[in-house]
Amino acid sequence: MAAPMIRTPHQATNDVRLRLDDALRRAGFDAAPSMVTRDDVEGVKINRVRIPALSLTQAQWLAGKLGGQVTRSDQPTASAVRKELDGALRAAGVIVQPSTVVVTTSSSRRENRLIPPSLSIGQVIRVAKILEAHQ
Repeated sequence: MAAPMIRTPHQATNDVRLRLDDALRRAGFDAAPSMVTRDDVEGVKINRVRIPALSLTQAQWLAGKLGGQVTRSDQPTASAVRKELDGALRAAGVIVQPSTVVVTTSSSRRENRLIPPSLSIGQVIRVAKILEAHQ
């Protein structure tokens, strides 16, 4: 009989992160890969998955794929897109902290980006299943 395979929490989180990245890629999402983060909450170490900062267009695309309502506009505001993404996550059953709007500067060009909240293993699996079902 084979010995049971022991996986660390980080390995388990990384496995679901890869599943999420694969589901996003197959759904047509073009962004940097997500990453595993480690938080310390009240003395307990928690591994979570963080989706990279998204452009407003990417955030709207993800909100639409998750079944959220997306308002089409030539000039969407970062605040409106943040609410759309957070609403789509809640509608998908992923209750998390709100996304954060940041302003980035590259080559003297300013751009609003959204940083989605970090997700637990269960939340990542739920999002991945939704994306996989829409392929």
